[in-house]
Amino acid sequence: MRKIWSILLFSVMCGTLHAQHYIGVRGGWGGGSARFTPARETRLEWGLYSGGLSYKFYTAQKYVGGIQADLQYMGRGFAYDLQSKSDSSYHRTINSFELPFMWQPHIYVFQRHGRIFLNLGVYLSYMGGSEYYYKSKKAGIYEEGPYQKQVTRDARWGYGLCGGAGIGFLIRRFEIAVEGRYYFGYSDVLRNGTKYQGNPTHSPLDNINISLALYYRLSKEGIRSAPSRGVAQRMLEAEQKRASRRMERNGGDTLPSMEGAVDSLSNTELEEMMPQTESEFSEVEESDRSEGNGTASEQGKSKKKDRKKASKKESAVESETIKTEENGGSDRIDSPAEDRPADSAGYQ
Repeated sequence: MRKIWSILLFSVMCGTLHAQHYIGVRGGWGGGSARFTPARETRLEWGLYSGGLSYKFYTAQKYVGGIQADLQYMGRGFAYDLQSKSDSSYHRTINSFELPFMWQPHIYVFQRHGRIFLNLGVYLSYMGGSEYYYKSKKAGIYEEGPYQKQVTRDARWGYGLCGGAGIGFLIRRFEIAVEGRYYFGYSDVLRNGTKYQGNPTHSPLDNINISLALYYRLSKEGIRSAPSRGVAQRMLEAEQKRASRRMERNGGDTLPSMEGAVDSLSNTELEEMMPQTESEFSEVEESDRSEGNGTASEQGKSKKKDRKKASKKESAVESETIKTEENGGSDRIDSPAEDRPADSAGYQ
């Protein structure tokens, strides 16, 4: 398992020099629970909030070139009945600070104006302050207060796996993302019963969270991975329609802005479309000038040839007329001038 993660991390980090960097903020809401051994009749503790900073980047690798890391506050908690089918229950909430690190495979949708993604990774957390309360279904909360932590009884650090799925909408250099995520704990919130008498054998925490995030792209370049042929064709058709509508609104006097099209194209596509060096630019200009000069010279040559042919025909007709008169005024011409070979002077 470690080798797989190492290979994935190395393959993605190789493209960081050409990555798309995003920073953003996120906030969410959800619930938490615990898995106790021996088992208890537990339930989800709802109303737990989360929020913090987020960073991610995408490389030119299609589908798999994404990494995301968050630094966030997250409310954790659990609840269980004091006895089986009891009216009273015990609830506890915990303030934790977490660092999830995730790999993000993704695909682009809506002609590359959105992406559907998965998040798969690990997290590290630090448990802060905590509160507890007892609640009755009939009487409501009848006891509450701060939870007094003890080093020998309560764990401070936690870790586990996290994963989720979501969709992001790309608006120029911004992205709005909605995600559902699940945190599966491996560490215990209470130390093992062999270390502190009365504690359960195992007590890992789980969390479910729905969040909304707003990201800003630091680089000016658009999406770096090239679109498929079908998507590129649809993008081109859509841009042509938008350009024609802009031309109609502007009365056909101004050229349409191509900012949106350039932003949606990758750097690779732009590099293929544009000359890269000054020599290439000069070659293009020389080619245009040579084409123009060549066209003008060809037209001049054609006119000269036409004039030369016309003068040759007139000379031939005059010579035939003179010969006819010398032979007795006969009108008949034995062979047309055009069919006879040219003389040494170049006339027929």
